[in-house]
Amino acid sequence: MNKTVNKPKIAKQIYRVLFAVFILLILVDLLFPVAAMISVSLKKANDVFSVPVTWIPDPVAWENYVEVFQKLDILDGFKSSIIVTGATIVVIMLLAIPAAYALSKLRFFFKKPTYYLVLVSQMFAPVIIIIPLYIMMNSLGLIDTYAGLVVMNVTFNLAFIVLMLKSSFDTVPKEVVEAAKIDGCSSFMTLRRIFVPVSRTGIAVAVIFTFTRTWNEFLFAFTYISTSSKKPIIVGLYEILKNNPAVGIPWHLVMTSAVYATVPLVILFILIRNNITGDMTAGAIK
Repeated sequence: MNKTVNKPKIAKQIYRVLFAVFILLILVDLLFPVAAMISVSLKKANDVFSVPVTWIPDPVAWENYVEVFQKLDILDGFKSSIIVTGATIVVIMLLAIPAAYALSKLRFFFKKPTYYLVLVSQMFAPVIIIIPLYIMMNSLGLIDTYAGLVVMNVTFNLAFIVLMLKSSFDTVPKEVVEAAKIDGCSSFMTLRRIFVPVSRTGIAVAVIFTFTRTWNEFLFAFTYISTSSKKPIIVGLYEILKNNPAVGIPWHLVMTSAVYATVPLVILFILIRNNITGDMTAGAIK
């Protein structure tokens, strides 16, 4: 009898162990590149490919983080990336939030075709039309400008953000919208006072997605920007790899620059973490 009773418990314990192992493997897979990046960034040039491999450098080359600022235009790269990324996030949020609200809750002519057009636009990769886009941007005088990069990033990220926010707005009950109308709220007031507070988790995730895509965007930044002081930091990392064929790639400096490039994303997560984990129904109560 005891053996029969204990079988479900044993099976449950095995399941928990297997699940824990699975999660551990995922964490190792995700954190391994980060650990390798930090480890190499703290090594001297001669120790990067030393055998056996050491994860904790001895001695620790903290001077790499100073050398990057002295030898590379990392501050210019940061400035360009911050300008382009910040402007892109602002423009996308101003356009995507009303558009997602309209597709989710409003009734208007051509609504379904509009939704499908937004969906189909995700099928086109930027690299396919990079040459026609270059010609068009050049005719508009937007080559080698921050505005040109912002336009391109907004163009190729907006549709996905609209669909992402629409799915978040779809979860808001119809009764909340009807109650707002009874209270005399216009569509804009309903969006501002109810949907934005209630859907702040979805909006925060959309901001993170936009930041990540724009901060790490390489194709347009490499193709459209020629002035060194305007190149985003992701292009600056490529320049380190490209400009050292004779002496070899300084991987310790590359990884140090990569650490610097990763810090803003970590800071963004810290700043908006409360919006991600906050109460989903906050703002919906009168």
